[in-house]
Amino acid sequence: MKRRTLLAATAASGLAAIPFASMGEAYPSKPITVVVPFAAGGPTDALARILCQRMGERWASS
Repeated sequence: MKRRTLLAATAASGLAAIPFASMGEAYPSKPITVVVPFAAGGPTDALARILCQRMGERWASS
């Protein structure tokens, strides 16, 4: 009996969560700040700048 109750509760909570999964929102809704903890001009900084540029192009922002 306990196993059946546990299975029913698990199924019910899983089905209750389905509508929330489809409620997406526009991402990002506010500016994103990328912090590079290394000196400017280094390889890590260059990679971060390239990544940020590509993310801006993909998300149509600056």
